[in-house]
Amino acid sequence: MDIVRKTALGAAIVGAALVGGAVGATLIGSAGAQDTPTTSTTVTTGVDHSNQDPTHEASESAQREADETAGKMGGHDGPSNTDPAHEASESPERAAQEKADDAAGTNG
Repeated sequence: MDIVRKTALGAAIVGAALVGGAVGATLIGSAGAQDTPTTSTTVTTGVDHSNQDPTHEASESAQREADETAGKMGGHDGPSNTDPAHEASESPERAAQEKADDAAGTNG
């Protein structure tokens, strides 16, 4: 093979390698880049979600009420209280509401 053909063949191989690399990079693009999702957290402070029933409030200490108001001790995050002493003090309407909430899963 003469020198001109060798040079042309070498240039063609180098050109093909460059074009192939460019096409490969374009196709792959940022496939390996990790996408970092943005998260937003909303904190509500000072909103009192505690039990404000007067009977409940009468038996509560001032510290407990302040903690509930500050969000340190929330309201209730589980099924209703089925303790016999608690149940005896409930009105039939409240007991029915707790039973419905427990069945619907809205108490926890």
